[in-house]
Amino acid sequence: MRSANTCWARNAGRCAMKNSLWAKRIRGAGKAVGRQVAMMLVAIVIVMIFLAVSGYDPAAVLQGLGRAFTRDLAGTIRWATPLILAGVAVCIPFKAEVFNLGVDGQIYLGAIASTWIALALPETTGRLGLLPVFLAGAAAGALFALIPALMKVYFGTDMVVTTLLLNFVGQLLTEFMAAEVMRDPEKITQMNASRTLPEALWMPKLGAFGASSASVGIYLAVIVALIAAFLFFKTTLGYEIKLVGTNQQFARYGGMKPNGIILKVMALSGAVAGVIGAMEVTAVQHKLIAAFNPDIGFDGIVVALLANNNPLGVILSGFFFGALKNGGSIMQRVTSVPQIVTEIIMAIIILTISADVGFKFIRRRKERKTHGNAV
Repeated sequence: MRSANTCWARNAGRCAMKNSLWAKRIRGAGKAVGRQVAMMLVAIVIVMIFLAVSGYDPAAVLQGLGRAFTRDLAGTIRWATPLILAGVAVCIPFKAEVFNLGVDGQIYLGAIASTWIALALPETTGRLGLLPVFLAGAAAGALFALIPALMKVYFGTDMVVTTLLLNFVGQLLTEFMAAEVMRDPEKITQMNASRTLPEALWMPKLGAFGASSASVGIYLAVIVALIAAFLFFKTTLGYEIKLVGTNQQFARYGGMKPNGIILKVMALSGAVAGVIGAMEVTAVQHKLIAAFNPDIGFDGIVVALLANNNPLGVILSGFFFGALKNGGSIMQRVTSVPQIVTEIIMAIIILTISADVGFKFIRRRKERKTHGNAV
């Protein structure tokens, strides 16, 4: 009887600890979501004040966002899809304090590889052909991302510089491929683009939105974000990534290899970016176009920062910026407010995040000084 009571007490204790842990996680998630929503609202309010001072209708921002979520939800999903993936591509290396500013270049390489495979496949392949198309895009993005990572590991180069410069390489290579190597010879116009992909290799549209640009790729984007969250919170690799980002020397002392982690996170980040390229080709453009990428990678940095590098938060911030991009074009059509206002909102969010990080840094320094004086 005593042994049964002891066993029950132990199980009850374990359950209580698990419940406490889950409660803590839920509270943390709630705070993170609240922080995101607060920053979004602050940015919108500041822009509304700016518009009012400039002589525009301040309600135009709310009108554009409202229509983006109600009358043109398909357009919002179209932009949220690549932005969620870009946010994940950015936050994976950021967790290890590795700064990948070359997501746009990796998107270009993913688009080139996926188009090449799609045009090479026989038309009888059907929907199954999408698998090698996306695998090719992911592989090309990963290999392109490994170039600056290897330069960092073996030559100590600054990854901020190398990843940023490789964006221009990716862009120029795409222009060359679209204008010369893969250009459609049957096109009468001077548009630099490849042949149109077979319809069987077009990403299926969301049935509820008919012939819109919203595709089932949104499901893939959310799944990738969930996989990234599982990687960070439930795997040994995720623990190593966070530890390397916190303290490389301590991680090395614990038997980890920071250089190996750098290569892994860059390969994963590049693979996700390559998927964006494949998505843009198969779901939106249906061909390789020279200038198809409107700086999705750089927008992904803002998405990741707003989500505090949390893949689950990236889903929310990705939808917000998707609505912002879509709402900006709607706002310009239905009001006199220019679309550039959306860029101002992004800039304000970056400033808000920077101020938040700065205040935390100052607070930590004060605490250290207080603790040092007390000792």
